[in-house]
Amino acid sequence: MTLLLLSLLCVIPNKYKITCNERSVLVEPERVELQDYVSLKPVAEVLNVSYVMDNTTQQLYLTGNGRRFVIVPNITTMEYGGAYYNIPFAPIYRNGDVYFPVQLITTTLASAFEKLVFITKVTEVPVINGVTILTRSDSTILKFAWARPIDFDVRFATKQAIVEIDGIYKAKPKLKPTGAVSSAKLTPHNTYTTVELDLQGVNSVIEREAEVVFYSKKIESISSIVIDPGHGGVDPGAVGKQGLYEKDVNLAIGKMLRQFLEDSLKVRVILTRDRDIYLSLKERTNVANRNAADLFVSIHCNAYMKGSRKSGFETYFLSDAKTNEERAVAARENASLKFDEVEMTNDDISFIFYDLAQSAFLDESNRFAEDIQVSAERHLKIPSRGVKQAGFYVLHGAFMPAVLVECAFISNPDEEKLLRQKSFQRRLAYCIYQGIKNYIEDYERRLNS
Repeated sequence: MTLLLLSLLCVIPNKYKITCNERSVLVEPERVELQDYVSLKPVAEVLNVSYVMDNTTQQLYLTGNGRRFVIVPNITTMEYGGAYYNIPFAPIYRNGDVYFPVQLITTTLASAFEKLVFITKVTEVPVINGVTILTRSDSTILKFAWARPIDFDVRFATKQAIVEIDGIYKAKPKLKPTGAVSSAKLTPHNTYTTVELDLQGVNSVIEREAEVVFYSKKIESISSIVIDPGHGGVDPGAVGKQGLYEKDVNLAIGKMLRQFLEDSLKVRVILTRDRDIYLSLKERTNVANRNAADLFVSIHCNAYMKGSRKSGFETYFLSDAKTNEERAVAARENASLKFDEVEMTNDDISFIFYDLAQSAFLDESNRFAEDIQVSAERHLKIPSRGVKQAGFYVLHGAFMPAVLVECAFISNPDEEKLLRQKSFQRRLAYCIYQGIKNYIEDYERRLNS
């Protein structure tokens, strides 16, 4: 079996140990916007301060040593000693309790109550109870059994796959191939487990909470489209010289595009995000795969830091970059991986090309990009920069025709000014819509000829 490239294991703490004087408590974190939050109720007990929650107003009162903190969830301002202080991350309200960012406990609460607090990460490697291969309808399922969900990563090509699970497998490492799996190898490691599969007759995969579904996708008509407004949340994307955030423009165009599609075409449209939140690059593609989408469009704005005069609209599909400029654009978009604490290596990029080289969607992605770019030439007054190709991580693993559009240069002051205008955002959305519409008509004509 050919060895596919594995990503580095990134272990997230299962619990935090919070200690004050001779008291200590283990608390499980909640991951919110790349920050670890913990319940303040056990923290208050360790600090030996009074915890009073007013569920009517959702205000939390912490009292001790003659001092009082007033915390209001979802607001970054706290009251202390009659004065108000700002914190970088807002507390959240969940299940009748207030959750607070772990990293702010020592600098705010412990400091205010004059407590010496130590916080340490406690990492527990989860246990995988079972791994089986089974068939369901026309699909082949790699199914996991565990006491609580464990993170896993799937590297997939049409004839091979490696699944890396962030847990240890203590049973006998044996798997019985069935369905689309012709051979299977399970290998336990100290902190993770890998499953290597040889596959036949499949071209798509869906990742669910406790299983991986391999199947053959046949697109008979276009009925479902996923629109991905790039960046969001802690990831602003490129920022114009006048302070315009790429993430905001992408979201505005995405919403307008959804409206055009829903109003004019009989298709289901899904946005990967409909508000200012962060999604990992992998999760964006997973949204498309989980919903068995027929098309995937990732929306971005371009930027060129060495000069402000570059301008225009261009469309990309996933393949080996031909120019340094294409590689630079991909590198800038792939930089969002830093928010997932993932570093993109040359080997990872090589894997993307290896994956797509065996994919049935390469030619269709190229056609799709061409239809959008032709529409841009017809409907936009900014320059048409053509169809290009590069190693965009967000397009990797999309089991449908997939493109990434760079709507204009936010680094260009003139185009930044345009990108602020609702009328220009609507024109961009309309040109992408027309490209999608033309592709669907051409695809279904070729399918039925």
